[in-house]
This record gives sequence, structure tokens and C-alpha cells, in this order.
Amino acid sequence: MKNFLGFIALLASNSLFACGFYPYGEELRFSFFNPDLMGYHSYSEFYYSANSFQSNAAYRDFDKTPNELLWVKYCKNKISYQAVQEVMNGMTLGDIHSRSQNAMLIYLYQNKDFEAINYLKFAKNCEFFNSWMEDPWERNEVQASPVRKKLLEKAILLSKQTKNEALKFRYTFLAIRLAFYSQDLVKIRMLFDTVFKEKPSKDILFYWGLYFRTIAEEDKALANFYASQVFVNAPEKRFVISQYYHSDIPLEQVLAFAKTNDERANVYLFAGILKHDKSLEYFKKVHEYRPKFDGLSFMLLREMNKIEDWVFTPYYSLFEPSVETNSYWQEEVSVFAAVQKRVVADRNYAGELLRFINGLDLNSVENPMLWKTCKAYLLFITKDYNSSIALLNELQKVKQSELVTNQLEIIEALALTANQAYGSAILLNEVKPVILRNKNHQKFLFALGRELEYKGNTSDAALLYSTLGKGYENYYENHDYYNSVYWKTVTNATDNYSDFYTNYFDYINVMYTPGQMEALIDNVYKNRDKEDEFSVFKYNVLKTELPLLYDLLGTKYIRQNKLTKAMQSFKKVDAKLWNEKYTNWERDNNGWFFGDKIFDQNPFYVVKYTPEFIPIKDTVRINKYTVTRQLIKYINKAENPNEKNKDYYYFLVGNCYYNMTHFGNAWMMRRYYWTGGGNPTTLEDEREYYECLSAKTYYLLALKNAKTDKFKALCLRMIARCEANRLIHADNDSFKGDYNRFQNYIMANNKYYKELKEKYPNYYNELTSNCDAFGKYFSARR
Repeated sequence: MKNFLGFIALLASNSLFACGFYPYGEELRFSFFNPDLMGYHSYSEFYYSANSFQSNAAYRDFDKTPNELLWVKYCKNKISYQAVQEVMNGMTLGDIHSRSQNAMLIYLYQNKDFEAINYLKFAKNCEFFNSWMEDPWERNEVQASPVRKKLLEKAILLSKQTKNEALKFRYTFLAIRLAFYSQDLVKIRMLFDTVFKEKPSKDILFYWGLYFRTIAEEDKALANFYASQVFVNAPEKRFVISQYYHSDIPLEQVLAFAKTNDERANVYLFAGILKHDKSLEYFKKVHEYRPKFDGLSFMLLREMNKIEDWVFTPYYSLFEPSVETNSYWQEEVSVFAAVQKRVVADRNYAGELLRFINGLDLNSVENPMLWKTCKAYLLFITKDYNSSIALLNELQKVKQSELVTNQLEIIEALALTANQAYGSAILLNEVKPVILRNKNHQKFLFALGRELEYKGNTSDAALLYSTLGKGYENYYENHDYYNSVYWKTVTNATDNYSDFYTNYFDYINVMYTPGQMEALIDNVYKNRDKEDEFSVFKYNVLKTELPLLYDLLGTKYIRQNKLTKAMQSFKKVDAKLWNEKYTNWERDNNGWFFGDKIFDQNPFYVVKYTPEFIPIKDTVRINKYTVTRQLIKYINKAENPNEKNKDYYYFLVGNCYYNMTHFGNAWMMRRYYWTGGGNPTTLEDEREYYECLSAKTYYLLALKNAKTDKFKALCLRMIARCEANRLIHADNDSFKGDYNRFQNYIMANNKYYKELKEKYPNYYNELTSNCDAFGKYFSARR
């Protein structure tokens, strides 16, 4: 029955966490180059992101839009921009009258420009019909289309009748828009081609009209050409026009419609921005045709954000880039080899972009400061740290906004940290104030820690990791989705319960050696009382967790079976941690089955899933220190040549080692988490934890020193249990889902069950079918 319950728990737990959290996309992306600081907000919908392109306001509240500026010009610059904005965005049809206090309306009435006033009234009257949502309750569906049709015909008539050229195009645009919502594509083409094509100047009205003309165009290549011109010249239409781009049309066919270099540049720009992979060749073409162009600068900025994702996301976190384009991951057995291949290739691509920029006169481009900053960043990415630092120092002498200056400092801090020899890397004094100014920028802090770890400074790396918030907490509690860090290691296996880390403790638990742990503890111990601002920040977490660090150090020594060193470490843990984490003496319950770290029972005398069968002689307060001390004591007794009860102590030691495995009541001697499925880890004692190797060794010694057949039979039964666990771990899939097959597999392959049956046939059935009998077999030891 006990075996069956254990088997059911093993099966059930395999799907227990199947629907758990797993990071992806923007949560993973490493970015130290914030595009929003560089002055290209009108392109913000096309910032590089794992979320692809997102609709956003092309203009901010303080931006002046082209249409409203056109009205200011119409009024001969004698009114304020704010007055136009009020009419366009804040007024209804009823607000347009001669008594208005609005400066624009006052100007129009004073100059008797009734054509413009009538246009404004007509435009306001059309607003309701320039939408797909004519009536949210669909009550006026029958009336709306005829009304829109009448307005469309009236707009065309007014366009023909007016002698005011500016209003002619405005009326025509209203007609085009009404035709779009009437789904009359033929009329859109006719209106644009007969009116707007002859427009002498291509202002915002032209490109607004071209936006609808693009949608109505049947020739996909021509539509792409139109779309590229709209994209460049009508920022508020950029996102939606990108939805009408035909990516299957060769670029040569689109370029055939371009007559000027600007138009050619626009074609390459739009196509290049829509590419989620390398766009350098498009970038070069845009520069060839239109070198002093804000779109080119934005394209550079977007390419930089791609490169840092492709390089830094895998380099620092070992996750794939947030936007995967060049998959090397399936080709390699080693995660580390895959990352190296990925990162080397993309650093080389960064080098290509750098070489192109080096061939330009950066004082002749649209935004020299941006280009020089990108050059400094590319130097860092390509590991030319000295040149990067020198250029960054030069750029910081130029007066910039505080946010831009901080961005330069972040890149420099990373370059300074990376530009150190292995074995001597430290947190430099120049970097410390940058950390303090960015102490909430988790990916920056982690990247610094990773650079130090790669250089051999695991102590400072762990200290930086300790300042990070837990990824799950940020995600679920603070909704801080992207300012979290998730990372893997070269030893991570994809079939682990969790193959990534979110906090320092889980990471050092797996990755740090006892020597690295001792160095970390020594560092914290020596510096925990420092009062300068940086030290307070750096040691804030770990100075309060020294007991936990000693606990972890001792646990690592347990995994290596270095019991004396483990006991010395556990001895330094204060009673508070033992009481809260590892003892049930003051508790009314035994905690949560899957997660609590409470010792269930005395590991020497009680075997999990087995009724108590050994009288307890030595009562100790159960925690890691006392268990280790007792284990050393019993081993010494068992190995004493003069000890008469060697079999007894070897058996107790075997019990303790068994209980320190996945199947025992003292699993927390080796692990900090327990799951029923026994999900694999990369810890050094993985086989010991699942295969009960040490327990088997000591039960064999107990058998060797046993004096009675019944006790020998009991020893063989415990050895067979260890062997069964070894077989399960070695071939976990061969019996999954089928209990009878599981039992047959174990019995057929477990030589110790065979030996028990052959040597002690009278005891075999009782010992293998019911563990309630263990007590009388143990009592028969003498």
C-alpha cells in the first residue's frame, strides 16, 4: 500500500505545475538604449519590441500637428496654435458662431471669411459619419448611409464651387473620407486622382488623402509605394498604413514608381522598418538617397535595439532573444555553445553596422549626437571597450538632458565593468554612483553582476543579484512586467521543474561552489556595517541573511558528504532560522506538503511511509545542525572496531541517508524545494538524492555486520527499496502510467528482492507486502 501511494504521488505530480508561469517576449529583452529619449516619438509605434508594432499617439499633448499648423498659416500666423487646437478638438458644430471668444473664429469673422467658417461647420457636421460606429445601438443604420451619401455629394460640389484653393482640397479630403466609410473605393480613386494629384504642394492633406488612396489601390506594388510615402509624411497614419503593406511584393516593383531620391528613400525606410530581422542593406540605401533624414536616424535607433536584444538577451540571460530571427538553438547540444554561436554572429553584425557608420561624416547626418552615441554603444557591443569608454567620455562633455546623460552613463558603466581582467574585476568607484541612480533598473544591475561573474567575481555578482526584486512578485503584484530579470545557466535542463531563475538564492543554491559561498559570506561579514550609501544598498539584503547563507553552505557540504564542514557551517546558523524553517517542535501542524521545510520526523528512527519500528533512544531537537552532528556520531560508533552494535548504528546511518533523499522525511538536508514528481535538477548530488546510494551502502554494511536472519532479511528489504529508487531514476519512463507494469519492472530487475526471496523465503512475503511487520524484524536483531 505504501509503495502504491508513493507511485500515485509520483505520477500525479508530473502535471502539477504544467500551467505555471514562464517568461517570454518583453519580459526577457535586455535593453539599455531607451528610444523614447532620443526625440523620435512620432515613430514610437515602431519602436523595436517583442510586442511587435502597437498603436500609439504619434503626437504628444505638447506637439504641434501639421494640420493645425496649416490652419495657423491659413490665418496668416495671426492666431495662436492653441486657438486652432481648441476649434479642432474641443468644439462642436454649435460652438461655431460670431459670438465666440476663440481667437481663430474671431479672426475669421472679422475678415469675413465665411467660406472658411462654413467649411468648419460642414466638417463638424461630417464627424459623426466619418466612423464605422454610426450608432452603438444600430438604430439609425438605415438612415446613416443615405445621409453620408448626401454629405459626400455635397462635399464634392462644394469642392468644385469654391475658389479658395485651400478649402478645395479640404472639401475633397472630406469627400474621400466619406467615400471610405461608404466603402466606395472607386470614388476614392477618382477624387484623389482628379484633385490631389494636381496639388502643387504636398502638405498633410495630400498625405491624408493618399492614405485612403493607398487602401483603394488594386495594384499591390503601387499601393506599397503610396504606403511608404504616407508612412514618412503622415505620422498619425503610420501604424494603420503598415497594416496595408504587401510584404510579398518584390521591392524592385515598388521602386519602379519612385521618381525622386526622397521617394526611393521612403520606400526603403518603410520596408526596412517593417523587417524584424537585419535591415542594414535597407539602411544603407536610405542613407544613399536621403542622408539627412529623421527616418534614417530612427532606423538606426531601431537597429540598435534589435542588436542589443540579439546580443545581450542571450549573453546575459541565456534565453533566446525576445524576437527570434536567426535560430541556432536547435543545432547545438550545448546551451552554452548555442549562445556563443548566436552572440558571436550578432556581434559580427554589430561590427558591420559600426564599419558603415565609421565611413560617414557624422556631423552631416540629421542627429549627430544620436549617431555618435550609437557608435559608442556599438564599440561596447563589439568589445572594443577602450574606444567605447573614450567616446562616451567625450559625449558626456556635451550638455544633454539628464535622462540622455544617464543613458550614456549606463553604457559606460557596463563597458568599464566588462573592461577588466579575469580574476581582478570589481565594482569600480566610477560605476557605483551610476548604480545608485539606477538601482531600480533590474536588467542593468543584473548585467553588471553577470559581467562580474564572467570575470570571476562571484561575490559582487551575488550581491547585485540580491538587490533584484523577485520576477514573480513584479509580474503579479506590481504589474512591472518588463523590469524583471529571468535567467538560465549553462547547466539548466529543459525538463527541470523550472529551468530559469528569478532571485539570487535559487541561483547560488545551484551554481555556487562551497568555496564561492565562503568568499561571499566573508565579504558580507566584513562589510555589513559600512554606512556609506553604496554599501548600505549593496549589503542591505545579504547582511540580514547570513544565517541562510551559512545554512546553504552547510547544505552544499552535505551534498558533497563533507559532514564535518557541514556541521561547522550549520553551527553558525542562529536558532531563529532553525525554529522558523526546520523544526516542528513549536508548531501545531507540519506545514504544506509540497513546500514547507519542516522536518517531519527523526530521520534516524522513522522511515517515511513506514510505521515506526525502531525504539527512539537518543532524543534531539531536529534541525540540520543536530542531524549532522548525530550522523557523525553514529558513523563514528559504527566504524569503531570495538563497537558491539555496529549493525545497529550502520542501520541508523542508512536510515538517515535514506531520509535525506527525495523519498525521506529529511529531504531538506539536501534541497530547498520538494515536488512529488521528482523533477530533475543539475545539483551535484542528483543521483544520490534520487537513487539512495549512500543509504544502500550503509544498509549493506548493516547486513554485513548483522547477526540474525530476520535482521539480515530486514536489511535486504531496505537495500531493495534503495535499489528500486535507483531503477526508477535510471529508467523513469519505462513504467510511467501503469502501476502493474511498474511493479513487474521493479521485481524483475531488482537483484536484492531476488536475493531476499532466495535466502529468506519464509520472510519474503511478509516483508514485501506489509511494512507493518518491520518492527518485529528489527526487534529480532539480537
